[in-house]
Amino acid sequence: IFIMMAIAFITKMAVMGFHVWQPGTYAEADGDVSAILSAVLTKAGVFGMMIILFAIQEPMVGKVSVLYVMSWLGALTAFFGNTMAIYQEDAKKTLAWASIGAMGYVLFSLSLQSYIGWVTSIAFAVNHFLYKGLLFVTIAGVIYRVKTRNMYEMGGLIKRMPISFISVLIGIIAVSGVPPLSGYAGKWISFNAVLESGWYLQGIVMSVAGVIAFLYLFRLIYSIFLGQLKDKNRHVKEAPLGFLIPQFIMLAAIMVFSARPGLILRTSGDFISASFPDNIITWENGTAFTQFGYWNGTTVLFVTAGVFAFAFILLMLMKRNNTQKAEQFNIVYAAERPSRPELTHVGYNFFAHYRKALGSFSFPLMQKFWKAVNDIFHSTADTLRKIYTGNGQTYLVHIILFVIVVYAIAVGG
Repeated sequence: IFIMMAIAFITKMAVMGFHVWQPGTYAEADGDVSAILSAVLTKAGVFGMMIILFAIQEPMVGKVSVLYVMSWLGALTAFFGNTMAIYQEDAKKTLAWASIGAMGYVLFSLSLQSYIGWVTSIAFAVNHFLYKGLLFVTIAGVIYRVKTRNMYEMGGLIKRMPISFISVLIGIIAVSGVPPLSGYAGKWISFNAVLESGWYLQGIVMSVAGVIAFLYLFRLIYSIFLGQLKDKNRHVKEAPLGFLIPQFIMLAAIMVFSARPGLILRTSGDFISASFPDNIITWENGTAFTQFGYWNGTTVLFVTAGVFAFAFILLMLMKRNNTQKAEQFNIVYAAERPSRPELTHVGYNFFAHYRKALGSFSFPLMQKFWKAVNDIFHSTADTLRKIYTGNGQTYLVHIILFVIVVYAIAVGG
């Protein structure tokens, strides 16, 4: 029963192997719907997994620990989800694959079945709700203006859509888990959880997945907002107010969660401490203490902001005016100017060398498996259509043959 329910919930979470429905769904849905699908509805799977793990704390299949299998499912989901994200040219598909990777972190944290592990999963889930909602809404506004989802047809939009640029910048900082924003809370607690559990190999895979995440995050902001502005986008305006208001709300929420993470983590931690009384996180004046160290979100936020402010002021004072601005077509290929839009953007096919190096990892085997299952069902259906053709005369022949067979059996009996 546990396994059947878990399969349903991890399918909702789009864990690797059960993920094939998600990238196309998120990419093709309207912008506001994509934000709801990614930020909100995947948490239904997280909630479901929490409920059944509360009920069965140490599920076993024979001598195999289901929790151990779940930990590897989570780690590999984070790795492959982020790996596939770096290859996408479609901005929404990049975010869709990134959502798959993010749910890998949540599943791994749940599988630890410990207080720190579950606080980690809540931190990741809340952070994902905020930053992925922000990114999907912001990218929806960009797509609304430029009329394309292909990142190589964008570029240079930082001056035309500065608010959207700031939203994406803050969103990817929150995703990356670096100070000072909310993602750092989840990453700090997750390292504590890995050290406590002793599942170091899965922890290494998760860490590598985090490095891979940097690649698609860099490409997301670089391909869309930096570089040269396309001629067709020279009169693009900032996203409409209907796209900006949700961004402002989520930006404010990210800042509050970054400065005061205890508002959510301490409250949720108090609730789950009854089930996991050992090695809890203690809080004193906004500082979180574990057996491995301590951390204060407000202090980290202010110190990091001060360091960046100092660096920014220093760079402005050292700025030189003798730099030469490169125009869009100040490049040549074999003495010919590029004619196709993708060839005028250095971000096009940016990580092709990684695809070549990783080989089969660039197209997960489970995707091939489900495609084979789909082909089998289609071929079976095509065969059945030769019998059930929808023709009334054919069905009449079926009925007559059925009556004859039943009559022969009855007489024979």
